[in-house]
Amino acid sequence: MRTIVTAPAAVLSGIAAPVTDFGTVWLRDLIADMARIRHEMGGAGIAAPQVGEGVRLFLLDATQPDGTTLLRHAGTPKMIVANPVITDTSGDPEEGAEGCLSIPATLHPDGRVAITRPPQIAWQGQSPDGAPIGGTLDGFGARAFQHELDHLNGILITDHR
Repeated sequence: MRTIVTAPAAVLSGIAAPVTDFGTVWLRDLIADMARIRHEMGGAGIAAPQVGEGVRLFLLDATQPDGTTLLRHAGTPKMIVANPVITDTSGDPEEGAEGCLSIPATLHPDGRVAITRPPQIAWQGQSPDGAPIGGTLDGFGARAFQHELDHLNGILITDHR
């Protein structure tokens, strides 16, 4: 059973490999473990490297363990994205406080890290079955997408300082 990986684990600083084995039991199990850990920890998203798997996959889901969505997570869609890319950004970059499941000290309001990111993105990727997906996001959803994509590129929020 997979568990959360915390910094400075090497898998968190490496560039994740593309997902190529779509629709497999391994991928379904990975997604289930990621969803379970994210839900237990109450985060808005989780990337495969955060559970020890160096593949380009993340999920977003702001539902908290009690079934509610925190106001600061409003606008976060439920999505599972393999091989994500940002195809465009727009708007003046905005600063926001971020926490990370892999850096426990940042999970408390006073430990969050100020990160500046574009407020709107266009993106593309693949579903867990390999089908092309994409869309646009703004606000917290765009921020969360960018945060998780950073994980796939070996970038932690503490690297932005």
